[in-house]
Amino acid sequence: MYLSVENVSYSYGNVMALQDVSLSASLGEITGVIGANGAGKTTLMLIIARYLVPQSGDVFLDGRSIRQWRNEDFPVSYIPDEPVFYEELTLLEHLHFVKALYPKNVQDIEGLIEGFEFCDHIDKVPSLLSKGNRQKLMIALALLREYQILIADEPFTGLDPNQIHHFKNIITEQRKMGKAVLLSTHLLDVIDNLCDRYVILHKGRVLAVGTKKDIQAAFGIAQATSLEAIYLDIMKRGEK
Repeated sequence: MYLSVENVSYSYGNVMALQDVSLSASLGEITGVIGANGAGKTTLMLIIARYLVPQSGDVFLDGRSIRQWRNEDFPVSYIPDEPVFYEELTLLEHLHFVKALYPKNVQDIEGLIEGFEFCDHIDKVPSLLSKGNRQKLMIALALLREYQILIADEPFTGLDPNQIHHFKNIITEQRKMGKAVLLSTHLLDVIDNLCDRYVILHKGRVLAVGTKKDIQAAFGIAQATSLEAIYLDIMKRGEK
């Protein structure tokens, strides 16, 4: 399955959030979307996940507009930047509720509880969970859907180092399973060398796209450089 974003634009009133954005992602790949606050990352994720409709351009899966997919067949799972729950349901009830909606998913609830260290929290409602556990629950719920493409908007927010390591392993496992992962984050050191390809957004436009080496070559940046250094170098050039 092939994801293609083609010439997508979107504005909030007079504020242009995305302008003529194009990118692609294939199964078995991890794509990292990076950029400052207001760069358009969340708007892009919301459009791909079908929570927003582009005002121009379109998004395609296998050459078919995402607008043409039935909800029950749409193969995208989304982790939002802000957790959203049913406040009256416990952690365990959330897991069973979503599992019942997607019975074909082979993901094991018990495995999620153990992997995310939920054992002491299964009877808690979301308001009684820590920020980190709320974020982990959103990730777990996304993994229970039936999907080929996982969209994760700032998924590392609120996670401690051990939890970040665990989620990075999950992302890598998704790639091994042949799924596509598209994630955004401010933590450039976390995704340095994790992603197969990177997309740099700035003020709603794509400044660079490709592998880390591709981007370094395109901008004439030294090879032995961190992702953070590459990003800051490109931003500095854009300010001149």
